[in-house]
Amino acid sequence: PKLSAGDITPQVACDWQNACETYFLHKAVDEADQVKMIATGMTDPRLRTWYLTQRTVLNAGTFTAYMTAFRNAWLDSHWAMKLRKKVLGSHQGTRPFYEWALDLQNQNALLYGNPSHLSDTQLRSQLEANVCDELTIRVLRAKLADSLTLKEWIEEVKHLDDERLEDLASHRKIAEEIHKTSKRNPVSTNKSSSSSSKTYNSSSPRLGSLTETERALLMKHKGCFKCRKFYVLHQSKDCTDGAPDASSYKTLTESDANAAKPKTKTVAAVGPVGAVMASSVLDDGSDSEDDMCVAPFETAHLIWPCQLTGPSSQYSECVDALIDHGSHLVLINEAVVKRLGLRKRKLHTKIEANSVFTDSSSSPFSFSEYVLLSPSSVNHDWTSRAIRAIIAPDLAVPLLLGGPFLSHNSLVIDHDQRTCIPKNSDYDLLHPPSYEPQRVKVKIPNHQEIRRLRKKVVVELKNANKEQLDRLDKEMRRKYEDRFPEDIPHINQLPTDIVHRITLKDPNAIIQCRRYNTLRKY
Repeated sequence: PKLSAGDITPQVACDWQNACETYFLHKAVDEADQVKMIATGMTDPRLRTWYLTQRTVLNAGTFTAYMTAFRNAWLDSHWAMKLRKKVLGSHQGTRPFYEWALDLQNQNALLYGNPSHLSDTQLRSQLEANVCDELTIRVLRAKLADSLTLKEWIEEVKHLDDERLEDLASHRKIAEEIHKTSKRNPVSTNKSSSSSSKTYNSSSPRLGSLTETERALLMKHKGCFKCRKFYVLHQSKDCTDGAPDASSYKTLTESDANAAKPKTKTVAAVGPVGAVMASSVLDDGSDSEDDMCVAPFETAHLIWPCQLTGPSSQYSECVDALIDHGSHLVLINEAVVKRLGLRKRKLHTKIEANSVFTDSSSSPFSFSEYVLLSPSSVNHDWTSRAIRAIIAPDLAVPLLLGGPFLSHNSLVIDHDQRTCIPKNSDYDLLHPPSYEPQRVKVKIPNHQEIRRLRKKVVVELKNANKEQLDRLDKEMRRKYEDRFPEDIPHINQLPTDIVHRITLKDPNAIIQCRRYNTLRKY
């Protein structure tokens, strides 16, 4: 495991300890060598210097002693007390109970092994004391048993909180409907405008509506259309800040959005190879050197040129098949099926599939027929096992090979090297070996030599198989001697207690004769 550069937090220290212990377990590292084995994973120069200055003491101790020294050296003073205080001072507020409870459990887990760690009883008391008032009433009415475990108690309270949230949502919906109705049907009052408690100055400036540029900026930088602030955690329908003052309002610009952007702090990360810092996250879509640290927007398709055969094609047809391991089906274009003359078969039940681009007006695709295929490579070095390809009209590619094709042939795809190799061979479908044609001189025998060789082979077969066939014939007659009598029994000796009746479906039906030529002796 590797620990990249950045600030060391309790979460990072916990992740580093878990990664190291997992490494020790899988590699079976002796306790005496554990610290030395993970020391090279600390890529931060500060950590490397700290380790080198006291390498002898750290290597001689245990990994537990190393983590204690690590936390004492790099975490804030009294970090455990501060984290415990944060847990004890946390309140549910407007958050769902289950989300808040999981957050507290995760923070308390960072204190495991420390005297500040809260037991399940203490954590339950903390949760009970700081739930919202509405949920507190429901919990008291439920009278949950004290014998419940922390997990069971959290699940019961979660159900109560879900009911509370459903009631709250229904009340809010009713209030919004009443508000909309009151707007459509305003109620007249007898009070004149002169007696109103509020006075309005017609000469005061009026806040204009948002321009398209301002609206785009607010959407891009997580802003609110009502208070017109960037990077807020609410929307216009939930905004409590109100509209800005029209007299001091200025048109929103990109610099205002960048100034309101929260400052991120680089934190150390634990990973098997390395970590990407917060500075390398794409934020505004601009090109920079940090773009080299993230994945590209798209990669090329995996195209496999293959051969298909069918009754209507005298020669095999070469098509470009798309290998897609994200598809759960194998699809073939209906035009290819017609050209090859493949036999269509009915599905027992229709298969429906939806497009990845959801649209309320679009209906799912329905497939009802399939064909059997065995595509092979262009050089015929590798042939697929028989697969069932569903006929898809207007398919964008001739053939789409999805999960059934890959699993049935035990194919493994490496997206980095762009290879597709079966487990039982080294043949790469996407990079087939190239062969140079070699000219081989073969002597073609004449007709006399062919007749002489044919007679020789027939004689050898007769002599070699005659004794074996005779032996098998005797064994078969001996095994089933009751089925090979010298003469059939007399009619008086036939059983009379067994009666059979054969009823023909159509006695007048004419049995069709053979439709192919046979030798006269047969």
